[in-house]
Amino acid sequence: MKQFKLQRGMTIVELMVAGLLSVIAVVFITNILLTSNRTALQSEGLAQAQENGRFILTWLQSNLRRAGYPYPKEGIGNRIQPFADACASASPLPPAAGADCTINNGSGLSDRIAARRTYVSDVNLGIPADRQDCSGAAITGIADGETIVDVYWVENNFTSGGGVSSTAGYNNVLRCVTYASSHAALNSAQVIASGINSLRALYAFRGADNKMRYVRAGDLSATEWRENVRAVRVSVLTHAFSTTGLEQKSRQYILLDAAPITYNDQTARSIQSTTIFLPNEQSR
Repeated sequence: MKQFKLQRGMTIVELMVAGLLSVIAVVFITNILLTSNRTALQSEGLAQAQENGRFILTWLQSNLRRAGYPYPKEGIGNRIQPFADACASASPLPPAAGADCTINNGSGLSDRIAARRTYVSDVNLGIPADRQDCSGAAITGIADGETIVDVYWVENNFTSGGGVSSTAGYNNVLRCVTYASSHAALNSAQVIASGINSLRALYAFRGADNKMRYVRAGDLSATEWRENVRAVRVSVLTHAFSTTGLEQKSRQYILLDAAPITYNDQTARSIQSTTIFLPNEQSR
């Protein structure tokens, strides 16, 4: 009994100190968990944007390398003009008739790339891609050897079925359509990828001094388009498909020689660029 009387509990001060230490520990652990979760969200969002950019550039590289392809028949192997002339100021928007031209928007968000190539229906001469439009659909109703134009552009307010898609980021899409020499679309325009804010292009021009420089579409004459363009440098700005835990603030992005694009949100974005050299500079 004497031993039980000597035992004492914790004092109120000790309880308060223990409680304070517990609260501090919980706060630290919570901050660590929140920071880890925010970092994971940011990494996932950036990875989404980068993966989307890689896909778009890889797809464009595969398709734009066909620009300038001539008809692969002996004696008709001269290189054709790889990209369409710059658009007039009143040019319509694709996929309207007559929109098969190249454009540099200056202060706008995106350029329009119009790659020219030859339609080859002869299975003994061409490959399946020569008989397909930019989306992979079969081409019919035009003559073998006709020049066609694959047009690529970004539509930031894309509507489908009468309204903007409810899917986050889907209204920022890369679209394409192929035109016949009559300047009319061969098939319906198709969405190639979503999650892209901007597309920019500069063209490698070999001048009289034999030096290569990258210029805007509007800086080239018709003769220079036909004879001196040897490559195209493409840059894309892509974004994640959801907010990513970034701090809400204004951020600027600069693609090639374009004016800065400003966004004030929490969405992760990525700029990626590539240079596509045309392998068909000489006759086949």
